[in-house]
Amino acid sequence: MKVVFDTNVILDAAMGRPDSGDAQELILTVVNEEIAGLVTANTITDIHYIVKKRCGDGVAREAVQNTLYVFDVIPVDGESCMEALELPMTDYEDAVLAVCAAREGADYIVTRDQAFLAAPSPVPPVTPTDLLRVIGETDAR
Repeated sequence: MKVVFDTNVILDAAMGRPDSGDAQELILTVVNEEIAGLVTANTITDIHYIVKKRCGDGVAREAVQNTLYVFDVIPVDGESCMEALELPMTDYEDAVLAVCAAREGADYIVTRDQAFLAAPSPVPPVTPTDLLRVIGETDAR
């Protein structure tokens, strides 16, 4: 199963945000090779920017290094950005993520973003809790 992780899920786990347990558990499923975890290239820069602002450069670099170690990185190119403009999604950043996920043949996008969860995405967005449930059902087979 291929899963693209939205930035907010990575940040939940990396920064120990409230209710980050499911995000941390999902990352362990990637580490344990139960699922293939992917992030977009712009997620990497977003992680560095946000973590540096809140925790300093050293912690930000460690978060980026850990993310690069665990996840495969999907490129974001001009064609993806143009294609995202055509999607009927109101959040452009989410649309870019959805296009990149579709190009990679991802099964799901995991996010906490409520607007994204309701958006008409070409790849189904799911919450961390719901994805853990799907993984559990798949393992039970």
